[in-house]
Formats: sequence, C-alpha cells, structure tokens
Amino acid sequence: MNYEGKGNIVMPRPETHATGRVISTFALQHLMAATLFARQASALERQNQGMPFGAFFEDIRSYVSGAIMCSAAALEANVNELFIAHGGPLRCALPDFDTQFWGKNRIEMKQILEKYQKALKILGKTKLPQNAQFFEDAQCLIDMRNSLVHFKPLWDPRRGKDVDILEKLQNKFVLSSFCDEGADFISMKCMSHACAAWAVSATITFVREFAIASGLQDSFQPFMERLQVS
Repeated sequence: MNYEGKGNIVMPRPETHATGRVISTFALQHLMAATLFARQASALERQNQGMPFGAFFEDIRSYVSGAIMCSAAALEANVNELFIAHGGPLRCALPDFDTQFWGKNRIEMKQILEKYQKALKILGKTKLPQNAQFFEDAQCLIDMRNSLVHFKPLWDPRRGKDVDILEKLQNKFVLSSFCDEGADFISMKCMSHACAAWAVSATITFVREFAIASGLQDSFQPFMERLQVS
C-alpha cells in the first residue's frame, strides 16, 4: 500500500480496484472483410473491362469467394454473439446456459438460420417467414459458402445440390462478363463484384429483419458507412 505523509500525520493513499469482462466479437469484422473484398473485385473488374479472360480473373475470384465466405461467417458469428453476450436477453432466458447452448443437442450445433429462429422462439417472438426474399437470400448465401468450402469437381455426383442453388440464384445478381457459357456456375460465373455486393447486402438485410422481429439491436446498422461495397 502506498502512503503520503506530512509531519506526523500519515494517511494511506486511496486505491481503487475494478474488474471487468472483455467482450470479444467478430461478426462486424467478418462483414468489413467482405466489403473490402467486394471493393477490390470492383476495382479489378473496372481495370480489365473489355479484356478477354485472363490471369487477372484469379484475383477477382479470390476476392469474390472471400466476400461470400466472410458474409456467411458474419451471419453465423452475429447470432452466436447474441446468444453468448453476458447480460443479454437470450443468455438470461436460458436457465442453464452452458448445457442448453454448449451441451448435448445444444443450440450451438444448429444450422445458422435455425439459431435465429430459435432465438425468436426463446424471446417469445414470431419466427421469420421462410418464404420471404431476405430469408431465401440468406439461405442461398449459406449454400454458396458451403459449396465453395466443400468444393467438388463437376463430375462428382455429390454436386447435385448445386443444381438447386443455380435455380435459386437466377437473376439475383449480374454474372461475370469474363466467363463463357460453358464455365461452372458457382465457382466461375458467380465470381463477379455484383455477387460479392449481393452477399454483403443479403447479410445486412437479414440481420436488420431479425433485429426488427426480435427487438434486439441491429449489430451492423451503426457501421453502415464503413460497409460500402464499391
């Protein structure tokens, strides 16, 4: 203990101790990365406008696929963070959080959009309509992410699900102008800035609709100026 004294009077120096909890979040960081990738893809498309297919497309494909993966990661991280937040309404609504969220048959293992629906049920709110455009877009984004992460060659019979994704993605965004008609749909034709921008928009829109339905804070709304895709 430190002391300060004057004459014969010795007084202890007041000391203050505080404890706190560090809250670590990454959903916003994922989405910021997605917007960065989208902007890079846009710049490369402009630089190579009118050019035939070339090596530059490898960079475009890297940026667009990164935007897709990071956008889907932002969706998942966001709902996990809402559940885990200390003092948050979702965590407080679970009597035995560790068991219910992390334990056997746990919430943590549910599919991404199932977690959002589970959150609404816990809060006593109406579930999101699965036939709504924003819900379908979010599911398409997740399916695209899964297709890229678990990529299989064209001749692999297990790629049958990609046919369903192709039908759902028709007319959602402009395809790459650098690919010919025979190119693979997801891994080539979809590698455009328009697709990257759609992925970011799908994430932002879904989280906004969930925030409205749940009454919880929209995690991305305060940062919209930093989430520009071009």
